Amino acid sequence: MDTFQPAPATKQLILIGGGHSHLSVIKQLGMRPIAGLQVTVISKDIQTPYSGMVPGMIAGHYDDADAHIDLRKLCEVSGISLIQASVTGIEPKLQQVFCAQRPPLSYHWLSINIGSQPALSNIPGAEGIGAAVKPISTFISHWHDVLNRCKNKPRPTAIAIVGGGAASVEVAMACQFQAQKELGVNSQLLKFSVFSGSDQLLPSHNRRVQRYIAKMLSERGIELFLGHTVSSAVSYGDREQLNFNGREAIIVDEVIWAIHAGSADWPKKAGLDCDANGFIRVNNFLQSTSHDTIFAAGDIASFDPQPLAKSGVYAVRAGQYLADNLRLVVSGKPLKPYKPQKNFLSILMTGNKQAIASKAGFSVAGQWVWRWKDFIDRGFMNKFRVLPISNAGDKVVDDHSMRCGGCGAKIGNSILSRVLAKLDVVENSDIEIGLRSPDDAAVINPPEGRQWLQTVDYFRAFIDDPYLLGRIATNHCLSDIYAMGGTPHSALAIATVPYGSEELIENSLLQLMSGAVDSLNEQETSLIGGHSSEGAELGFGLSVNGTIAKNALLTKSNLHNGQVLVLTKPLGSGTLFAANMRGQARGNWIDNALEQMLISNRQAASIIHQHGATACTDITGFGLLGHLLEMLNATTNCSAQIIMDKLPILTGAAETTKAGWLSTLHPENSRADQQLSNAEEFSQHPFYPLLFDPQTAGGLLAALPSDQVDQCVAALRASDCPDACVIGSICLSKTATQVIMQ
Repeated sequence: MDTFQPAPATKQLILIGGGHSHLSVIKQLGMRPIAGLQVTVISKDIQTPYSGMVPGMIAGHYDDADAHIDLRKLCEVSGISLIQASVTGIEPKLQQVFCAQRPPLSYHWLSINIGSQPALSNIPGAEGIGAAVKPISTFISHWHDVLNRCKNKPRPTAIAIVGGGAASVEVAMACQFQAQKELGVNSQLLKFSVFSGSDQLLPSHNRRVQRYIAKMLSERGIELFLGHTVSSAVSYGDREQLNFNGREAIIVDEVIWAIHAGSADWPKKAGLDCDANGFIRVNNFLQSTSHDTIFAAGDIASFDPQPLAKSGVYAVRAGQYLADNLRLVVSGKPLKPYKPQKNFLSILMTGNKQAIASKAGFSVAGQWVWRWKDFIDRGFMNKFRVLPISNAGDKVVDDHSMRCGGCGAKIGNSILSRVLAKLDVVENSDIEIGLRSPDDAAVINPPEGRQWLQTVDYFRAFIDDPYLLGRIATNHCLSDIYAMGGTPHSALAIATVPYGSEELIENSLLQLMSGAVDSLNEQETSLIGGHSSEGAELGFGLSVNGTIAKNALLTKSNLHNGQVLVLTKPLGSGTLFAANMRGQARGNWIDNALEQMLISNRQAASIIHQHGATACTDITGFGLLGHLLEMLNATTNCSAQIIMDKLPILTGAAETTKAGWLSTLHPENSRADQQLSNAEEFSQHPFYPLLFDPQTAGGLLAALPSDQVDQCVAALRASDCPDACVIGSICLSKTATQVIMQ
């Protein structure tokens, strides 16, 4: 039998960071993918700020969505894997990337575009005082806190902006402008000052720009101190003291750091050639001068052929060259030299909707310059929001083009042995034969006085991060045991890893199984064996053994009139990931959904049991209504009432259902509407489609006595279920089982 199989991945390119240069790489590789190349982006932040719009965002001219690229959506549409994690280091000899709280990832080629941060470590006492302008998300949050304090308790507030470059003056004027909007007349209580270590304002700009900005600062009452190099900073209660070289110290209420750029420390620790400030030295191909499999661009790079300012303008231009050279190095072709622009257009915003543009010795200013800048910036952002993506790479014909079925599809023993050796599996004492001494089957000594519970679940990947899939799938698979009041004991894994080279298969399996084992260990459940195979796509599941005391089962069939229905987690994962597959979901919506899916039902099950639950089920593939009907159909003469406005909903789920992005299981689940007594009346309710939405790692639905429900919900919310709530009640039914919406 001939079946189509996609070209397997044989090589791995990892992009660390979602900076301006990597945006171009992602876009280009999405439009013209390289067959056989697996591309993975690792980024701590999923929302990537565009530096050109940051001052406008601070001033309130743009919202977060205007000024940020949605990295998750961009990668999803481009067919590129995304891992949200903090990189802690690399090992160039082993060609591995190390991330916090997960196993290392292997690469064949690596590109680094992580930007820079203000070099606070060079100023004694600066770290922990005030806020740096980068990362911008942290700064915006801090600045809003400052404004809120000034609103609640208006008082004179001295604000120091340290740094004499473009960032310092743009931030000073943007903050002042927003303060005037937010605080009104009380904004006069805020006194802004800019402290520059240079004797010249904006030394990299021409004199016309320098005079214009100095005039703007003066007119707005922003005091400028030149030749003031901060030597140290000291905190005195709720005030800060800045000390200067050869100048009198000053005391202020807030400090904003916009000083020269500093680098991450891990590139130098990894042995990469770095300059005196820790930035990665690259040649004219944007290739590390010490490691030819590593590339770097943007602020983190130090361009050996000539010194370049740390500017987004250079990073954007370098992106196209970087994309080309990564394609060329993968193909084994000569690289193309990067040619940075000699002069570039610089546009500075002056807080209000005005700006000054300059190039070389020329400059113009006014509102029309702001409108021009706004047009340019929005045009840049739109390049990464509407993409003509093609998934057709060049055909690859090699030894991987024909893969075996049957037992020939199993993952090789050498790969499996290496992966298992790296897993930190915790075995319960009653496991006689498990992974520590494997045989053809596991052997478990039955726990005395308890019954066995057994369940199995498996599904194909809905995200392209194997580690995260392993964690979430494990929570999903253990949930049946918790729903019945049991305790998970042990599990057998069922893993499918996409076709690829031995190296990539091993890395994917290690990520997948590490995620599963981490989640199993947290829930004191032993991995005792399993089966792994190659396949067209990533998939994972578990066959789970659980135990429970005799006569302690919590089943679906013990509902009683007057009981209250409690749901522990919000609904909407099905529609959100249906939208995400098509690049139609916002990254922060998916991040929020993943956070919920990473929460085990272990604690929730314990709480509802303590508060007298008599019936329970977990909400998974059949959706809320489908699983509620299972409970009702298992109980005689019972119906249910659902309070539609009370349903907890994941952020973005109402928007994606309204747009028509529904799971492929949704049509089948929606046939249960025949048992809704008033479906026509509520069919236009925004939450109505979510009754049928299949959930992955969903919450528990429990029936409790009415006198216990308030304490139960309070306990759930105080634990790890902040969205837990009452969604309805059980009532008598003398006719057919029905669900009544209210």
